[in-house]
Amino acid sequence: MERLKTPERMVDNGKFVAFGKFIEPFREVNMLDADIRIRGKKVGNLIKNFRLKEWEHFGLICDEYYFGMVIFDAKYLGNVFFYAFNRKTGEFFEHKRTSVGMPLRIARELWHSECYFEHLGFRMEFLNRLDSGYHRLRIEIAKSLGKPQIRADVKVLEDLSKFDPLISLSPIGENRALYTHKAACPAEGIVMIGDKEVRLSAEKDFGVMDVQKTYYPYETFWKWTMFAWRDPDGRFIALNLCENFIEEDEKYNENCLWVNGKIVPLSAARFEFDKDDVLKTWKITTTGGEVDLTFKPLGERKGKINLGLVMSDFHQPFGEFSGKMKGPEDDIIPVDGAFGVCEHHLARF
Repeated sequence: MERLKTPERMVDNGKFVAFGKFIEPFREVNMLDADIRIRGKKVGNLIKNFRLKEWEHFGLICDEYYFGMVIFDAKYLGNVFFYAFNRKTGEFFEHKRTSVGMPLRIARELWHSECYFEHLGFRMEFLNRLDSGYHRLRIEIAKSLGKPQIRADVKVLEDLSKFDPLISLSPIGENRALYTHKAACPAEGIVMIGDKEVRLSAEKDFGVMDVQKTYYPYETFWKWTMFAWRDPDGRFIALNLCENFIEEDEKYNENCLWVNGKIVPLSAARFEFDKDDVLKTWKITTTGGEVDLTFKPLGERKGKINLGLVMSDFHQPFGEFSGKMKGPEDDIIPVDGAFGVCEHHLARF
């Protein structure tokens, strides 16, 4: 699917201007300006904002560690986590907060904006600076319950002159949309785990980003995967695939491959795995045959909330991918040992 020129505004005169994949990030992500109706009645911004689910998620991939983090706003509550997985030893730990009425903010757009959470020894701040070619992640988390203190200052170098973003806007109902911005690019900086310094270098380490704003249906699900690595030829290879509730997923999806920063749109994604044991091997393919991968989890980050009308059953296994993909010229890209994540999420919210 050919990428479209990005409109100046996402919504104009109450309507989403266009759907599809776009060349550049939106400068005005004005989803609350959309005319939304519930049971035939137009609703105001208070209800629209409550139904709009938003998050900003980053993964940092280096030889020794994988770091995962998110600031998520479901409006009735917020969810924030930072976890570390030692790829050498298998050690895993997580700091997390569930926020009700705590200071939390999701950035409206990514050109020059902030996303943050702060409460009682837990501060996470994402400074989005696409106008300068980076996202800066600043994290300070106090030691607690045997888990080490975390201090981090890392830049994910999303230079749009070198790395194509995935910008996707998909229709999911009457004048409702699923918006996402995905990126895979070099990362540099320092993560302190207690007194241990983990230094990331843009020459060999990566950051993956998942930003989303969506008027989700009350009951929803998704299956997702993303990884980044350098193949034996030194090429920067990354992948993003998602299978969700969108019926026309051949036409509207967020699936793509990156080769040295250049984006290659893909067909619909399909995931096969044991829902009762996500740590068993997964099979991941696309309907057009561009992707044929096996995913072997090495661990997972999971969370479950069940409040009756509100429910979230979240699994994010992390591990290694093997198999093959087709590049932009139908060339075969062997995959062996690429590190990344998968996700399976069922929700009522």
